[in-house]
Amino acid sequence: MGSKPQEFVFVDGPALARGSSAHSRKIRSALIRQRVSEKQTNYRREEAAKREKLIEQRKVQGEHHQHAFNKLCPCRREFQGSDSDQTQMSHRSRPTFLVTDDGATVCGTCSRLTPLNNLRTNQKTGETPSTLSAVSGRMDPFSPLDASWGPQVDSLVHYALTSIWPAFRQSNYAGSCYQAWILPSSRNKLLVYSTLWAASCHRDVLRISYGAPDPALETKEQLYYKGLVLSTLHSHVADYTNETWRDSVIMSVLYLAVNEHVKGKVTRDASPFTPPFVDLQSLSFYGSREYHNMHWTFIQTLLDRLGGIHSIRMYGLGWLLSIGDLMFAAHSLTKPHYPLVDVQGKLYNLSSPLHAFGIAPKQPSLPGSGFRELLSLTPPVKEKIVNAFVHLGEYSNVIQSFSNRHLDASTLDLIGDVRNQVHHDLFSLPDEHSPTDCIIDQPNNPGDSSQSLEIYHACRLSALLYALHVTFPVPKSAALRAVIIPQLNEKLHDVSQKMSTTLLLWCTTVTAIATEGMIQRQSLVQLTNKVRLDLQIHHLSHTVEILHSFTWADIACLDGLYRLWDEIMRLG
Repeated sequence: MGSKPQEFVFVDGPALARGSSAHSRKIRSALIRQRVSEKQTNYRREEAAKREKLIEQRKVQGEHHQHAFNKLCPCRREFQGSDSDQTQMSHRSRPTFLVTDDGATVCGTCSRLTPLNNLRTNQKTGETPSTLSAVSGRMDPFSPLDASWGPQVDSLVHYALTSIWPAFRQSNYAGSCYQAWILPSSRNKLLVYSTLWAASCHRDVLRISYGAPDPALETKEQLYYKGLVLSTLHSHVADYTNETWRDSVIMSVLYLAVNEHVKGKVTRDASPFTPPFVDLQSLSFYGSREYHNMHWTFIQTLLDRLGGIHSIRMYGLGWLLSIGDLMFAAHSLTKPHYPLVDVQGKLYNLSSPLHAFGIAPKQPSLPGSGFRELLSLTPPVKEKIVNAFVHLGEYSNVIQSFSNRHLDASTLDLIGDVRNQVHHDLFSLPDEHSPTDCIIDQPNNPGDSSQSLEIYHACRLSALLYALHVTFPVPKSAALRAVIIPQLNEKLHDVSQKMSTTLLLWCTTVTAIATEGMIQRQSLVQLTNKVRLDLQIHHLSHTVEILHSFTWADIACLDGLYRLWDEIMRLG
């Protein structure tokens, strides 16, 4: 007699009997399929609800960002609207966009980068940017730039927009340069040829400095554009009094002066100091350029005939020339030739550094106040000269305060502008060849002023040495140290034989730090030790407090001071 078929019963599941009929199995399969279908339907419904919620959030955020963007970009504001309006929009009211070879899209009006898929296409024909590219040979056939100007036009202008001009200034400087220098190019091609050549030179320097060991350079493009610059310049240099060509002639010759002798990598010399803001306003890139003497002299001659830098009307050109002049003065240890002007061509009129940033110093004595010791000499140094040293001390406090912060564009621009004004005043101070009455304030006292002059010249050279390494840190500082330190070493030893003051302590400390690795190091360590003992200063903290009353930034100088102090302690 056969055994009864065994049933398998699953908890919370259907009973599966081996002897189930085909009908029962069919019913069970239908129930399972129904349950699976219900689960899939519920899952799709939940996912659809999540997507709708995300779409609504993106839409709200997009409207907020679009509203903010439209406020900044008039071309986009005009271009936005209903699809029906866009089909009737005239070509003149449409924004223009330039699209580079690497796919980046730049608004032709406000110069902002825009994703290519944001560009509206012809609604009637359904053409897309990729379709237009195949037809026109350019990614953007409506680009305001003329491709017939030469090779890589879009790419070079995009590079200037996104790399060169923003490195000089942050606050919409790049967009304003594009509007002032590139858009009017149909009337004056000297501007665009000069810009394209300079951009190609700039890009090659970066390739040499940071690219592959044997980078592919744009030699052909540079020769092409330089030839156009020289031929166009030759045709219109005689028109320098004509306002249409005057500024473009000055700009092209400035670019020739700065870029003619560009060779090798952009590097910084080893330095005992560790300054902040080394790249501000392209100082690391252009701060130690060897200018072409003939071109640089031509600009000076031309502007002297035109009445000076104030004759320049083009946006940004006067400012660019004045900071180029400032960098040349720093690198060559000469005085600036031009006054400092802003991007609109107006003279700088900034307040003192601390007042410009609203900084209340925490030190017991105000930064820079120690230099007022020069006013107590007999006879005293002129107060205007002393103020230049005081402002250098205040600016050191500024960079110390802002060195470890995330700064917005306007603050960075202000730091750069204040830096330029402070150092323009410093580099313009009277030197050893200047008449005594330009330095000493002695209207009714024609007595001996030799000691006051000695102290002033030692102070000036020390301030220059400090500035070129800390507050206006040029890349090639080693050559400047080699020029300044031998002169300064002699002057400091001469002054120390007659007096020991806190001013002399600051001078010897800065100079001793700068001589690290040089033959003058040992003698200046000994001199610094002598001065601090004469002043009965036995602790490093006391020394730092005194240094802060002159010009001193801990972030740049403390490491060098620690090494100097260790050597001083070993002396005694």
